[in-house]
Formats: sequence, structure tokens, C-alpha cells
Amino acid sequence: MRATAGKIGMLAVALVLLSAAALMLMLMLSGCGSTSVAGSLAGAPMQLPATGASALPESSALPEPSAAAPIPPAPTATPLPPAVPLVTGVSADIRSVQGVALVAPVRIRIEALGIDMGIEAVGLGDTGGMGLPKNPAIAAWYQFGPAPASSSGATVIAAHVDSLEYDIGPFSRLATAPAGTDIVLFLADGGERRYRVESVALTLKPDVPWPAVFDRTGPARLTLVTCGGEFDYTARRYLSNVIVSAMPVP
Repeated sequence: MRATAGKIGMLAVALVLLSAAALMLMLMLSGCGSTSVAGSLAGAPMQLPATGASALPESSALPEPSAAAPIPPAPTATPLPPAVPLVTGVSADIRSVQGVALVAPVRIRIEALGIDMGIEAVGLGDTGGMGLPKNPAIAAWYQFGPAPASSSGATVIAAHVDSLEYDIGPFSRLATAPAGTDIVLFLADGGERRYRVESVALTLKPDVPWPAVFDRTGPARLTLVTCGGEFDYTARRYLSNVIVSAMPVP
């Protein structure tokens, strides 16, 4: 009987140990995916039987992810702003321009400054400003405004002063143009229009009177625009615009 009672006692202890191990395994599984095993056990303390069994594991780190999280692409460099900002107060309706005004300028030459550039007809860019070719060696004519053959208003031709990709452009020399400098526009129909520089202004961008620059009224004239002045390395743009006004030569 004593042997039998001893066996029964040992069996009872074994059952207690097995129950504790099973409970421990359930707690470990329940802690997966949220906190560590130690954290799960902290919320549900339990007393082990005094049978000499070792304590529960201190903690079990969560498994490492099978794949690293996708790394977002590096931000692209902020593109340089156009030489001409928003064309405020100017309609982009080509139908308001007389047919005689639609003969486009295709080339500009300023011999005294070593400028000889092709010209593209442009409208508004994606940012709402006058669209410009990326290459500063190519100028742009705002085709929704007056053309060289128009009897009134400003024919506006602009270009970037420089570019990280293409280097310095010919219009970088406009700031040094003295009054009286001759300008020749070559037209798509084979004709020419000649102008003479009347003034050169370097104006901070917020102070440029853009409606006047793109004016469709008043005497026929030529306006050349590019960037200039100091360069803001933080904003990556020039702080001013160079604006050249030229009048037709009879």
C-alpha cells in the first residue's frame, strides 16, 4: 500500500508539472505578434509548485521579419523654377490674337552680345507660368500674346539663364546690354523685325510687374526676360529677373 501511495503521489506531481508546462506553452503562443513573452506573463502571474522545477524563461524576442520593409526612394532634387512666374491677368485664348500676329519668331540674334538662339513657341507650363525649354540655349516666345507683326503690345521672349544640366545660357549676357543695342528677330515667314534696346532692369521677383510685361496694349515692342541677381542656394533659384525692353527700328 505504501508503494502504491508513493506511486500515486508521484503521478499527481507529474500531472501538476505537465499542467504547468501546458499553461506556459499557451501563454508563450498567445504573446506572439504583440509583446514579448515576459510581457504576456507579467499580466497573468502564476505560482509554480514547489517541486524544484526551474522558473519560466525570462523572455523570448519576437521573430525577425522575413523581409525588410521597403525603403522609400530618395527625394528627387527640386527642379529649378521657370524664369517667368505666373502670367497674371493674361488670357491664354489664342482666338483673341489677330491673324496677322500669328507669324512666329523663330530666331533671335544680338550680335553685340554674341547671342544667336532658336526660338520655340510656348504657352503655359504645368506650374501656371510661361513654359520654357529646359535648354537655356533655346529661347521661348509666348504665343498667346503679341507677335512681332502685331501693331500693339509686348512680344515676350524668355529663356533660362542657366541650368545644372546644360550650363550657362546666352541670355545670361542680357544684363550687360547697353541702351541702343540692336536685336534682330527672324520670323517663320522669312521676314525680319529689328529692335533697339531702350532699357535693362534687374528687379526682385516679387516686385516684377508681370501684367505690364505681358501687356497687349500700348506701342508694339519687344520684351526679353531671364533670371539674374543673387542666387538663393536654399530655394535653388535666382532672386531677381532681368527684363530688357526694346523698341522697333523703323
